[in-house]
Amino acid sequence: MLRPFHFLRAALGEFYFDLPRMLLLNIFWFLTALPFIAVVFVVSITVRAEMETAAPVPWQVVVIQATVFGVLALALAGPGTAATYAVTNRFANGELIEPGRFWGYFRRFFWRGWLLGILDAGAGALLVLNIWFYANTGQIWSWLLSIVFVYVLLIWGALQSYLFALMVEMDQSPRLAIRNALFLILDNLGLTVGLLVVNVLVVVISILPGALILALATMTVLSNVHNKAVVEVISRYRASGRIVAGDQQPAGDPSGER
Repeated sequence: MLRPFHFLRAALGEFYFDLPRMLLLNIFWFLTALPFIAVVFVVSITVRAEMETAAPVPWQVVVIQATVFGVLALALAGPGTAATYAVTNRFANGELIEPGRFWGYFRRFFWRGWLLGILDAGAGALLVLNIWFYANTGQIWSWLLSIVFVYVLLIWGALQSYLFALMVEMDQSPRLAIRNALFLILDNLGLTVGLLVVNVLVVVISILPGALILALATMTVLSNVHNKAVVEVISRYRASGRIVAGDQQPAGDPSGER
């Protein structure tokens, strides 16, 4: 359970000692993620305003609008996140950090990154919507059901440590990445809990000072931590003969070289 904190300490040290390139990589990611962040921000403000007004817009309209704009915005955020993980994956495998490869990886992982982003963000949004809906019906059974969805949301949160890192490290489809991420959660509970705590800690620190750290460091640090964890776990499985289904070579150059 403490291993993720060692990964975090190493990632922070590497960020400091390779500051210009780490900053540049995170800025690249932030530029691609900014439209989706804006959609989430606008939707949250809209929902809060509608709850306070006397004649709120039907929630179905808000959901449809958020879905359409969210899917479009994820065409940048999904591949951008995959590209960031691909760059830090090479770093976790002992190579140099090269932010210039970001755009090549963006093209290479475009469709898989977009699809995984849609599945990931869609599942998270659906869980939050279910929790809100069942918690506000005023019935005991609905309230209990909302608690069940809270636990499912925790599992979704734990998946974030593995999804993109697995897709890149093992060059997998989104379906295989999700399946194997669920396997890693169950087979590495201590590591999963530790990574979840690290994720929450980094995100909270990133948001508190006006989200400045989000634009400059958050994804570079987190993707580095997640890649270190996945590379170590996969290496252990390979050494013991326990290969996760769908195993392939680590991500190579954007040109397709291995």
